[in-house]
Amino acid sequence: MKDWREILKLERKTAQPGDPFAPPRRCNLCNYYQGRYYELHPSAEPECIQHAKALAYALAHLPLTFHPEQEFFGGAETFRADELPPEITQEMYDGALRKFQEHGVRHFGVSWSHTIPDYNGLMRHGMGAFILRAEEAFRRNSAPDAEAMLIALQGVSAFFLRAAESCAESHPEASERLRRTAWDKPETFAEGLQLMWLIFVILEAEGRFHNALGRVDQYLRECYRKSSPDHDAALNLLCHIWVKVEGFHEVTNLCIGGVTPEGEDAVNELSFLALEATALVHSASTNLSARLHRKSPDRFLLACIDLIRTGIGFPAVFNDEVNIPMLTRLGIPLEAARDYALVGCVETFLPGRQPAWSDGRFNMPEIFSDTVLHLCEFDSYEAFRQAFADGMRKGLARYRDNYNRMLAEYPSDRFPDPLLSALTRDCIARGRDINGGGSEFCRLHGIGMMGLATLTDSLAAVKKLVFEEKRISAKRLVNALRNDFRDEEELRLTLLNCAPKYGNDDDYCDSIAADIVKLCGTLTESFRTRDGGYLQSCMASNIQNISAGKDVMATPDGRHAGTPLSDAASPGGGRDRNGPTAFVNSIVRPDYAVQNCTVVNMRFLPEMFDSEAGCRRMLALLRRFIEGKGQEMQFNVTNDAVLRKAVAEPEKYADLIVRVSGFSAFFTKLAPEVQQDILRRHAHGA
Repeated sequence: MKDWREILKLERKTAQPGDPFAPPRRCNLCNYYQGRYYELHPSAEPECIQHAKALAYALAHLPLTFHPEQEFFGGAETFRADELPPEITQEMYDGALRKFQEHGVRHFGVSWSHTIPDYNGLMRHGMGAFILRAEEAFRRNSAPDAEAMLIALQGVSAFFLRAAESCAESHPEASERLRRTAWDKPETFAEGLQLMWLIFVILEAEGRFHNALGRVDQYLRECYRKSSPDHDAALNLLCHIWVKVEGFHEVTNLCIGGVTPEGEDAVNELSFLALEATALVHSASTNLSARLHRKSPDRFLLACIDLIRTGIGFPAVFNDEVNIPMLTRLGIPLEAARDYALVGCVETFLPGRQPAWSDGRFNMPEIFSDTVLHLCEFDSYEAFRQAFADGMRKGLARYRDNYNRMLAEYPSDRFPDPLLSALTRDCIARGRDINGGGSEFCRLHGIGMMGLATLTDSLAAVKKLVFEEKRISAKRLVNALRNDFRDEEELRLTLLNCAPKYGNDDDYCDSIAADIVKLCGTLTESFRTRDGGYLQSCMASNIQNISAGKDVMATPDGRHAGTPLSDAASPGGGRDRNGPTAFVNSIVRPDYAVQNCTVVNMRFLPEMFDSEAGCRRMLALLRRFIEGKGQEMQFNVTNDAVLRKAVAEPEKYADLIVRVSGFSAFFTKLAPEVQQDILRRHAHGA
């Protein structure tokens, strides 16, 4: 049994020139060979066929690197390199990259990254079934897209065989797995993992990022049961995959739990193994997501809590009671909606059934600032709120129109995606590209609404202190905001301390948050992409709340100009002071069934989990989250003293992992402004 810990050391060590296993790796050799194909084979063939042939050419020429301690073939070292191989000059590399970029390369904003292929279909039927289906589709429909999908699949299958041959002597077991899964469906747990992993690697090699592995405990279950590996052997295999994930980037989403397509609880032995592997490997990259629902067993929730208490920020928890109805509202059939997974950080996605996810950001407090400057013109809070809503409507309409103009610049015939199309349901049968109407379901594009708590607390302050109590005049407030509270510190403290704040189970504020969430959903629910997809509101900001705040003047919640906005759907930093139950009661108040996704950061002191009673209290909080229909929560377990020491002496805390936004990261590698944003969050005790 090979030791995954040896590979983890290789992935984490300082980069050494010429070492293919040492990140960061700056050269994408797959893209180089794709560009090289275009240079060597100029053609007037349709772009999709050229693209597929270029990928097949790259897979036939990529170096085959396999470390002695690796259990599975494939990784970042398959297509990335610190330095160019001797046979490739910098001039050759640059020229090939230019040629590659001339041939229709999509980007994240138009559905390229953040995706999950049909792993379930691959496990049930095997690569060969996909190829046979593509051959039949091409015979029936000689459309270029159908031919391109066939070429791409054949190139992938040939790559499996090429890799198998290369390691036949050094890794005979791995070689046999590769040989079998080049065509047949996997019959063992190890074969299933190898097939899943190498497909993931190849999609990443094309230049994508932050793709997800989907519902690993569901689609791997059959081959796991067939081979019945003992606990330690299965755990070791999972750890090998988890380690390989770290070689790519900071976010690779893996999903466990939830319900089956038939509506039954989906938790199984692999769900627990995934939690155990995540704890053992202790990586910031394995972005584990746990789907919960009313019938989730306590045993599973307590196992999640055991991992949460380690402080690495996993798993984030997602509520089936919200996400499934959210999808069915879009017309997604119930069985398909029940099979959702998460992609990127927190985005709700239908694996292998829709184009890649894309999203952007929308600065709500910036719209609010434009409205509040005219505060003197309004004689009631309701009129002021309506003016803000009108500003939101206009701003979001501009966003929609700009997105659709951008999408129009990337037609599928010029910017094809043959491999992902082949691995997405209905594209083969329809003979159409995934971005040209081939996929079973339409695209979803998220509009990340930033600054919910900043906006909520600001509206609450205006409503209470200006319109109801009349403690502050509209004119004085506007002047103070314009001048960033210069000579008005007393006023700023009044706004900060005398108006309700979101996150404290105060319906005065919580009802305003619910109103904003409903407004965002109402304004966007009629939005369509130019090809019939949906633009969906999301209460998520990643870490852009920091940069977005630089564009926003002072706000009536007491925030200074240019400082960070509140993060995603969380309460404002440090303002949730009434305890964890009050926090959860606030964040479940809005109806999130109108949002694709949400990020709520909650922070605990480590002593919360020192006793069984503390863990049981956490269990009760999760049950309240489920019953109250919160959409998502994620947790940090840290205290300020440790974080401040890590800021001062980073070399002593190199392995300290924290939850940042929709992802975790090594704390000492974060930018100082992100570290401070985490420190601003209030840590709840027992």
